[in-house]
Amino acid sequence: SCMKSSAFLRSLELAKLAAQVGIKELRSGNLKSRMEQASLIANSLSKLKGAAMKAGQLLSLDLDSYFPPEAIEILSQLQSEAAAHPYKEMLNILQQELGPELLLKVSKISHTPIGVASIGQVHTAIYKKNQIVLKIQYPHVSDSIDSDLKILKTLALSFCQITGRKMNLDLLFAEFKTILQQEVNYEQEAAYQKKYYQNIVKLNARGTFTYVVPEIIDELSTNKVLAMNFQSGVSLRAWINSNPPPEKKLAIASGVLDLYFHEFFEWGLVQTDPNWGNFLVQDSGDQLKLVLLDFGATRKYTKKFVNQYIELLHLAAQKKSEQLKLHAVEMGLIDKRESSQAFAALEEMLLTAIRPFFRENFDQEGFDFSDLNHASASQNAAKALAQELIYSPPPYMLIFLHRKLAGVYSILKALQIKLDISSYWQKMSDYVLIDQ
Repeated sequence: SCMKSSAFLRSLELAKLAAQVGIKELRSGNLKSRMEQASLIANSLSKLKGAAMKAGQLLSLDLDSYFPPEAIEILSQLQSEAAAHPYKEMLNILQQELGPELLLKVSKISHTPIGVASIGQVHTAIYKKNQIVLKIQYPHVSDSIDSDLKILKTLALSFCQITGRKMNLDLLFAEFKTILQQEVNYEQEAAYQKKYYQNIVKLNARGTFTYVVPEIIDELSTNKVLAMNFQSGVSLRAWINSNPPPEKKLAIASGVLDLYFHEFFEWGLVQTDPNWGNFLVQDSGDQLKLVLLDFGATRKYTKKFVNQYIELLHLAAQKKSEQLKLHAVEMGLIDKRESSQAFAALEEMLLTAIRPFFRENFDQEGFDFSDLNHASASQNAAKALAQELIYSPPPYMLIFLHRKLAGVYSILKALQIKLDISSYWQKMSDYVLIDQ
């Protein structure tokens, strides 16, 4: 099919590009050749779809301190909006996946999608008199994951060479591969969404806040089609822009933050894609609910890892530099060959990150999440660390977790509120004690 051959051609394009970059790399490392390389990469990566686009996005978001700015400039262009596929093509996929008989029971499939992403798009429909949502995967998306990642890795390594780093990127790219293969596996996503749904039911029963997770419709779901009940709601960004009263903003802020704590410290099951589009607000006037969408990038964390992570934060808070260093090396966060400046930068980054938890850093009302000084201090600390590292690749275990944290942080920032989160530090320590 034409999709298939275009995937192959694209891999060929990328392979040629990698070769060109490699040759240029060996000849010289000056800025002019770096810029030439950058534009070569830009032209080729702009043709990407699906898996490689997603991986490129991850690289640009998470590695902006590791690679030359020209390279990041290019990778970040991959975040442009994906274009919708024609309705007929989507209908064909539904027919292949569900079969004609079952498809007859589904009516009023929307001609235009209500959401478009890099690996699929979302349509509304009616099934058994209820409004439902169908997430349909584009054809051949999964075919090119391996070849695209291989080439992106070659590029990433050449960026590393330009900046004089000697990192092994195998684990990082293995993590990318895991998450991308998971994102094209809708059966896996359905399983995670159900598990998450059960966790939310229990959490809602505690009565502090109400979350909504759409229910999966099993008989209409396959590896390439995910069907669930439709949830109305206003996108989180639009809701914030509608200027809601401060007490509602506070409720949503606490809701988002609480959820993260339950996900990581209690369940070890985290939806790691904090894209704004994955939250809807249902605001009926007297009741506020948060709708949670898209479980493709859900990650599991072991109790052991959660405990190690908490220990890392505690050692930073207590300024136990020597123990922190040993612990970070043991966790695989940093290579033991790094300089003492690198270890100091790691400690500084952690201290900056945990600042909002301590009362000495804010007034009675709480930590001001719209404080731009703290935001830039966090960015600078991360950059300072990345600049010191020579042997340590970006810590693959933390990439998705920290992406989630950055998302939570940006939501709190957009809500422009003050929140006293000092109790969370104690809560976090309690979670560890529960399961020891």
